[in-house]
Amino acid sequence: MGQVVIRLKQGDADTLIETITNLTSLSGYTAKMYIVDEDGEEVDTIDGTIDALTITYQVVNENSKAYTVGKHFFETKIWDTSDHVYTPSTGRFIVTASIEEDPS
Repeated sequence: MGQVVIRLKQGDADTLIETITNLTSLSGYTAKMYIVDEDGEEVDTIDGTIDALTITYQVVNENSKAYTVGKHFFETKIWDTSDHVYTPSTGRFIVTASIEEDPS
């Protein structure tokens, strides 16, 4: 993903997929996405699901309803038990207002 901008409507769910290109395997690795506001306060931490060299992050409706509208920052981290830590992606995480948060 590199340096990117993610846009999400408040209250929406989304699937974010990241492909790792600088490693040959993610066996034994853990992945997380960290979202913080402009003051560095935590908005959400999302566990990634690893399959081969692809990591999937699920933003769920229950959590994103609590995201404040505005510009945030995010980064993804992957690490193994030998303390090899990488930051594959960073960027802006922009939350926009939704006309209807829960259409049910």
